[in-house]
Amino acid sequence: MNITNIKSFVEFYKFLGITDCISQVQRNKMKLKVDPKTNIQEIKKNKKNEKKIKSKLISINNLKSLILDLDCNLKDVATNLVLYDGNYDANIMFIGEAPGANEDINGKPFVGEAGKLLDKMLSFINLSRNNIYITNMVFWRPPGNRTPNEKEISVCLPYTKKHIKIIKPKLLVFVGSIAAKNLLDSKEGITKIRGKKHIYEDKENDLKIEARAIFHPAYLMRNPIEKKTMWDDLLEIDEFINSNNILQDE
Repeated sequence: MNITNIKSFVEFYKFLGITDCISQVQRNKMKLKVDPKTNIQEIKKNKKNEKKIKSKLISINNLKSLILDLDCNLKDVATNLVLYDGNYDANIMFIGEAPGANEDINGKPFVGEAGKLLDKMLSFINLSRNNIYITNMVFWRPPGNRTPNEKEISVCLPYTKKHIKIIKPKLLVFVGSIAAKNLLDSKEGITKIRGKKHIYEDKENDLKIEARAIFHPAYLMRNPIEKKTMWDDLLEIDEFINSNNILQDE
């Protein structure tokens, strides 16, 4: 179509009710309908969240300083302190056993092959390091990736409890036997602890938190037949998260 008078063409289309902008009213002339009360409440909520996150970060840094001063034999043989990864404002906290070789190098928990397997499994129930917080019972790698001994656990345990108090999640997931037994104060192994509902209780810090226990991914790599059992546990965790709106509350 050959249009000789553009101005007349535009005016004709305006006459038909068609404007030269996407909406009937130009954007710079549109008035947004915002409820002032809702807007103020949203601003207050955001400021409150920012203050809470800042407070948590300060507390984590203070905890890190205390841990660095601990008298633990593992400090002399490890490369890095391994404290946490993920979202420190998350409602879900995972606690494993101790760092391995890859974790020691990177200074983050669950970043080796076992960690990648855990990430993959968690992704099936829409969990990732964006919406969970993850740490270990012991903060340094034991030589040769051996199991931490009782002394090493007892040195770190009070600080793990402080860590839980700072994050104050709505769900704790203990990854492997060491974390489950010590934080649930149980003598039973992971095969008997997993698949059940637990309450983590810390009377000193006035905490009662829903808890679950799952196999350590390193165990699954050695015993792939147990992946079906792990899947059942993850489905129960997913159901608990959804029924209690745990992710939506973040």
